[in-house]
Amino acid sequence: MIRSLIQPSTVPLLQQIAKFNEKRHAAIAENIARIDTPGYKTRDLPVDAFQQALQKAVGKLTSPSQPQLSAHATSLAPIEFPSYPGTPADSDSIESLFAGELFESQQIPTEELGLQDNGKRNIEYEVMELTRTLMQQSYAMQLMNSQYNLLESVISERP
Repeated sequence: MIRSLIQPSTVPLLQQIAKFNEKRHAAIAENIARIDTPGYKTRDLPVDAFQQALQKAVGKLTSPSQPQLSAHATSLAPIEFPSYPGTPADSDSIESLFAGELFESQQIPTEELGLQDNGKRNIEYEVMELTRTLMQQSYAMQLMNSQYNLLESVISERP
């Protein structure tokens, strides 16, 4: 999946990843800030659902539909070509895969033993998830930056 993210047409995907990590960072930071608050239930974004949406979007980018030309096409009617990766119509369809619920924090259900107030607060886990989120955010921003630098060098005709 990482190889398919390193393409010039993945800027819309990287924007969604950056947006998700920004919102998740805020939720985890709030969990850490309220770690000692009695009765506080930790919150997080739906990571699994976001990963599934990301896989669908990557699949959409890696397999563009080719225009089907009939061998018997003799009319002079204009041919409608589908949107290819990187076109504005394609980025709109990619954004439609990422529903608004993916970017809203939700209370984490507690299935295991926690604190006396049924809270499941663990500072080590929260810091680990915060670090993971920051690393993913940094990676997405570096990829976006390199793609924009590549675009800039193509426009300015630098080798």
